[in-house]
Amino acid sequence: MQNDRVFRRSAAILVLSLLAAACRETPRRPLNVLFITIDTFRADRLGAATPALNRVAREGVRFDAADSPVPLTLPAHASLLSGLLPLHHGLRNNGIGVFPADRETLPALFARAGYRTGAFVGSFILDHRFGLDRGFERYDDEIVRNVTDSSGTFDAERRGGEVIDRALTWLRQNDTRPFFAWVHLYDAHAPYAPPAPYPQTYDGEVAYVDAQVARLLAAIDRSTTIVVIAGDHGESLGEHGELTHGLLLYEPTLHVPMIVAAPSLAPRTIRAAVSTVDLAPTVASLAGVPFTKLVDGRDLTADLRAGREPRPAPVYAETQYPATFGWSELASMRMASAKFISAPAPELYDLARDPGEAVNVLTTERRAFHDLAARLDQLRSTAVASAPSTVDAETKAKLASLGYVAPAPSSTGTKRDPKSVAPLFRRFEEATSLINGGRARDAVAPLEQLVRDDPSNHVFRETLARALRQSGDAPRAIALYRQAVALAPNDADAWYNLAVALEESGNAREGAVALAEAAKRDPNRPEIHNIRGTALAEAGDLAGAEKEFRATINADPRNARAYNNLGNVLRAMNRDAEAGEAYRKAIEIAPRYADPLNGVGALLVAGGQAREAMPYFDSALQIAPDFYEAQLNRAIALQVAGDAGAAAAELQRLLARLPASRDYDPQRNAARTLLGRLPPQFRR
Repeated sequence: MQNDRVFRRSAAILVLSLLAAACRETPRRPLNVLFITIDTFRADRLGAATPALNRVAREGVRFDAADSPVPLTLPAHASLLSGLLPLHHGLRNNGIGVFPADRETLPALFARAGYRTGAFVGSFILDHRFGLDRGFERYDDEIVRNVTDSSGTFDAERRGGEVIDRALTWLRQNDTRPFFAWVHLYDAHAPYAPPAPYPQTYDGEVAYVDAQVARLLAAIDRSTTIVVIAGDHGESLGEHGELTHGLLLYEPTLHVPMIVAAPSLAPRTIRAAVSTVDLAPTVASLAGVPFTKLVDGRDLTADLRAGREPRPAPVYAETQYPATFGWSELASMRMASAKFISAPAPELYDLARDPGEAVNVLTTERRAFHDLAARLDQLRSTAVASAPSTVDAETKAKLASLGYVAPAPSSTGTKRDPKSVAPLFRRFEEATSLINGGRARDAVAPLEQLVRDDPSNHVFRETLARALRQSGDAPRAIALYRQAVALAPNDADAWYNLAVALEESGNAREGAVALAEAAKRDPNRPEIHNIRGTALAEAGDLAGAEKEFRATINADPRNARAYNNLGNVLRAMNRDAEAGEAYRKAIEIAPRYADPLNGVGALLVAGGQAREAMPYFDSALQIAPDFYEAQLNRAIALQVAGDAGAAAAELQRLLARLPASRDYDPQRNAARTLLGRLPPQFRR
């Protein structure tokens, strides 16, 4: 019996030692993290119409009262990735600033822990230049640019399907390391135009996004992956008088879906008020790579694992976007269901009784008002100074194409309460939508009324000037740009827009003065070199122009217009091989840019390859049917190739199509001269 007891004890020791050895030999593999952010996603759209997202919500932890700290894409994502509030990371608006290099972010933490890290974003607003790429091995932000001579604008977003395609390619790579992948889907942002068969509405965009998320979720192993889904901010859809977001701080633009699904967490719903800044520390802790520096967000891991509600905590939000227009900025503080909005006319709401924020109870709930106001004042006193920065021309063009106004200092402004000017802002958004939809002429009248309604608003004047300039009324546009400069003399963009308008009108001398003023305020702006190069080329200083265009490219390596301009200068200097390289680089960056296609065609004709040039001219004219120079070059190519009849027909079509304006006399005279040189039978 004694031996038996000894044997059993020895067996137990052996089993324990085998288990210990097994544990040593097969350590638990770190969990993957899939971090999905959905732009402009209202919390009330999560449900039956979003089956893929709803399934994750049922299987994970769903936060029913999650708010964004800011209703703007760039600062909201900076907070999502860092756990810091905007007033502590310094990115307060879209299109300006760089995330501080000394603050930790999720990708930096996971990279340090041996993860492979990849980001796939759907909008220029999250371009790497704003600093969110730090810590990512792959930061896919290559939004294809669609440059045209007439507009000079750039596409600023790409469909979720393309974003998911790129993310799936990366996820399927043969790499044994765990991954941290951030996937950003921008589609639900206005204008609402999902692909067929989805309806052309906000809800149609949300349904399309849900389908793309389903593709992504099907490609991962949920048993080894933490899945995080969050809206960056919401969308007003007309509530409180706001069409979209950014101006006001009511719940339609702050309340967002927030879901964490992890193998170690039981499904449940959290009803306590939380902030999306809580996500970063919570996800980092769940994955075993916690932040080493203090952050604003709370680590909710212990509450989630214990199955309990997090304790009440203050939830902060802000928007400085109204200040861009000379109006007052806003900030809010929420504790449980009590929400205070600091504004020229302050507001207090009980969200439990009044979720629509219709009844201001500030006069009757003085204790809650004073408590939340004091908390808000204390927090705002800790704000870091945002790094001084200016908005480059490409950034401003892209923000404009998205309906945003790039931030600019204003020397005047009445600091009006944003809710009192919501009707003006709505009309401004409608007018901007007309311009972006190619209906600049239709936007002139409403913008003129906005200028009358808010005379000190330099943004309204600049936007009216843009509409007039695109409508062909250069004198009035220049007058308004001058007024905008007077209203905001420290705004580099106002000076730059004035310079471009003056240059386009032929007033090179005054244009150079305005450009110099823009350069004083923003010496590193790439487009300043581009405009200078154009002026130098027109003056015959080709070497100086080349230097300026190369400076543009050094500052902005994906500037297709600069590559095209460089190609033109190199061709004029008889450096055809280098010119061809520059043109082809412009085409690579912006496949639907007609100018470099015409440039390559012209080089081929000059090199005796007229027939090979034809596809380039045809492509240029397909993109820009009124590109008369390309049509003239096509006729020349036909003549050089020996097809005089086709060349004559092309020249006659060109002469019939050219507008009567003297601006087109060079093409008209060239066409007549070429036609006159053809055999008589082709001159009918």
